[in-house]
Amino acid sequence: MNDVIDLIDTRKPGVTDLDIKSVEEQIGVGFPKQYKELFKLSNNAQVDEWTLFPIKDAKNLKKT
Repeated sequence: MNDVIDLIDTRKPGVTDLDIKSVEEQIGVGFPKQYKELFKLSNNAQVDEWTLFPIKDAKNLKKT
């Protein structure tokens, strides 16, 4: 997954496993492993015109 980081246009820090687990529990859905790995690399990744909305980050609520 680290090779994907070169494709991401943004360098926003990722979230923790705890942040991801919290969201999974709140929405009642488990994310795929690669999706989780991506959010650990970059929260709110942007690749060309695609934007993945960020996972809530308690350390920086303004970005979520």
